[in-house]
Amino acid sequence: MMDGVFFCEECEKSLPYNNATVCNHCGRAIVNPSEYCSTCKETMVSVDKARSVFKYERPISGLIGKAKYSNGKYILDYFAEKLSFLYFNNFFRSEVVCCVPMSKARLRKRKYNQSEILAKKVSEIIKVPFSDCIDKTRETERQAKLSRAERLKNLVDTFKVTDKKAIRGKNVLLVDDVSTTGATAEAVAVKLKNAGALRVHLITVANVPPKDGY
Repeated sequence: MMDGVFFCEECEKSLPYNNATVCNHCGRAIVNPSEYCSTCKETMVSVDKARSVFKYERPISGLIGKAKYSNGKYILDYFAEKLSFLYFNNFFRSEVVCCVPMSKARLRKRKYNQSEILAKKVSEIIKVPFSDCIDKTRETERQAKLSRAERLKNLVDTFKVTDKKAIRGKNVLLVDDVSTTGATAEAVAVKLKNAGALRVHLITVANVPPKDGY
């Protein structure tokens, strides 16, 4: 980064932006326009709509990894700006911003939750209040190596809404870094809806497109 600029103009244009044909529901890159893709159909039902800035490809995947695991928190400023543009460009109208929480054990080990930092920065930019209203009540197996079915099973009774007043009757903007299958966001959205949230919109820095492109 130099003078607040992360990429030169040429490199910026070459980034894997997720701005071509996407699933109307979950925002993943697909071959042909569709209301639901093979990833989200009949599975992401509590998340009302999701969008991502990038496809989960290099160099974005490497930057996300650095922000999460190598104390590259400065990268989150860039991602938060992109997420804020994404929010406005998709005409989301939210009344509260939340993040996907991290267990206390993992938070002690990593020292920070990158999704919480992103959510707070986005909250400041879009002028919508942030609420730390949901906790991860137990540690789970790392999701990266699990199938979608295994991820869903792994997340059962993992999250708990701690401040129902903060979200009851409101449209919630949920912020995370990556959406792989959408299982984590769906598990959080279920709890938010059960606690009284009207709608849950998800924005992430990147998502993983369906392998079959549909």
